[in-house]
Amino acid sequence: MKEKHIIALNSTVLYVIAFLITTIIHEFSHALAGVINGSDPILYHNFVEHLSSSHLSTLQKVSIALAGPISSLIQGLLAGGLFLKFNKKTPLQLFLLWLAILGFSNFLGYLMTGPLFQAGDIGKVYHLLAVPLSIQIILAVFGAAILLFIAYKLTVPFLQFSYRQKWINNPQSRKNFSFRIIILPWIIGSTIITILYLPIIAIISIIYPIMSGMIFIFPWQNAQRINNVVLSENKKIGQLSIFMYLSLVVLVIVYRLFLAPGIRL
Repeated sequence: MKEKHIIALNSTVLYVIAFLITTIIHEFSHALAGVINGSDPILYHNFVEHLSSSHLSTLQKVSIALAGPISSLIQGLLAGGLFLKFNKKTPLQLFLLWLAILGFSNFLGYLMTGPLFQAGDIGKVYHLLAVPLSIQIILAVFGAAILLFIAYKLTVPFLQFSYRQKWINNPQSRKNFSFRIIILPWIIGSTIITILYLPIIAIISIIYPIMSGMIFIFPWQNAQRINNVVLSENKKIGQLSIFMYLSLVVLVIVYRLFLAPGIRL
């Protein structure tokens, strides 16, 4: 298998792992907040059911709704910080990059869609607290601006995983490399995740995997305008990894066999 195909494969596997872990952390945070507030939660693979919520105060309901987005924000900050600190362009670094992006996009995505979807976490908070629409829109615009800034900054980190000059020596080759390491993982990974999300509980669970990656179009297109990319000295991202693939298999088994049926906490 050609190195460029292996890079696309590895990035896809790491994207799916990071996406599933992001989902688990997000939903577990909701469930943990439910346990603390006595909502008798059941943790599923992509949602939490609260069996006892009628007795909860407004602030308790708000804390449960905010637990998921806040945990995603913390995930983004921690993973992003680790990526910047240990930036050696290994598969682990690519995983941290995906984990950071997905954490930020999860939080900011809820912020952006809050005024439109009351069923979403931030939308619930707005409804519970009767937040004025003008404030909701300001926060949504702020979230969109931050997400676009992050997207702008993503181009170079992905290109720097290239360890061959010919992959990044002209605008078209840089765009092609970005397509393999960013766009293919998003498209293929989102398809896999959508299947793993079944059965459909809410339409947003089917729309979210593909829509959450729309920001990846920007760093892909922007790659052709980047010059003087520093080559990676690590070639592991272009090598097959049994450990990486087994990790995905184990995570999928846990996700479908244990979380999908539900775990009562």
